[in-house]
Amino acid sequence: MASSEQIAKEYYDKGNSLLQANDIEAAIDNYNMAKSIYEELQEHHQYIMTLRGLAISYGIMAFDSKMLYKCLDALNYIDKYKIKGAKHYFYTIICNRYMVLGDYDSAVNYGKMALQDLEDHGTEFDNQPKPYLVACLNLAYAYLHINRYNEAELYLKRAMEIAQKNDLHNHDLSISVLNASLHHKIGDNQYVYDNIDQLVSTIQSYGININDYLADLKLLVETFCSMKEFSRAEAVAANLKSYGTIAGNYYLILEATKLYMMVYKASGEEEKYHQVCVDYAENSISLRNTEANKHLLEMDTAIALSIADTPIELL
Repeated sequence: MASSEQIAKEYYDKGNSLLQANDIEAAIDNYNMAKSIYEELQEHHQYIMTLRGLAISYGIMAFDSKMLYKCLDALNYIDKYKIKGAKHYFYTIICNRYMVLGDYDSAVNYGKMALQDLEDHGTEFDNQPKPYLVACLNLAYAYLHINRYNEAELYLKRAMEIAQKNDLHNHDLSISVLNASLHHKIGDNQYVYDNIDQLVSTIQSYGININDYLADLKLLVETFCSMKEFSRAEAVAANLKSYGTIAGNYYLILEATKLYMMVYKASGEEEKYHQVCVDYAENSISLRNTEANKHLLEMDTAIALSIADTPIELL
């Protein structure tokens, strides 16, 4: 018979796999099962990592309050048990969400808190180089959007050094897009043209979780639109739509529609812009219907299980 630790690990690993496969609700179910067991076992490290998985999942689904509650739960748990070197995970999640919502000043604050936690306690929680890389990329992205290009360049260079030193390629797309956007902002469009082929090949590479790169795709579209390269911007949106269609993922299709809206609004193509606005409304309805059906099934299942456990005399 499998031990509680083995069962919890199976749920946790399954949650990670489902998250990578964009099956977010199923990932949440598995993370919650793992969390309950890890909490009972007082397995601090894995409990914290499971809360991280839940917070990331709720963030992807734009359930901001649930995401924030999981982050706060984790930070309180970390303080309660005096655990060092784990807070950066949750500062990073909050930083990312602020960037999605367009509050880059707050994103900078939480990005700095994440990097500071790593610098102060990074060796005390079995941390790998990747969190340092992510923290630097987040700061570069946030500073870029508040037009503080020197700081953006500083953290981008730090990120590139970490990636090169540790042979990390998970965020090659982020680095490429940030480099392109930064060079465009400082007036060096030739750099972008010289590296377009690399950008396209990185976007089309297999084995990446596209949810991790939505901000990069948006930044790339913004950069191309600013350069008046509307056909290239449209191609990025088309690539994401194709990915979402093949995966049957309405959320990604909706994100692709947002990119199309940016392109056609910037290019002044009013007829196409109005059409994608209609598409956005229709895709939003499809997404809500899909989520509603899943929630109805969950409610029916929960009620059926509850009735099955209810003594006959109480029915």
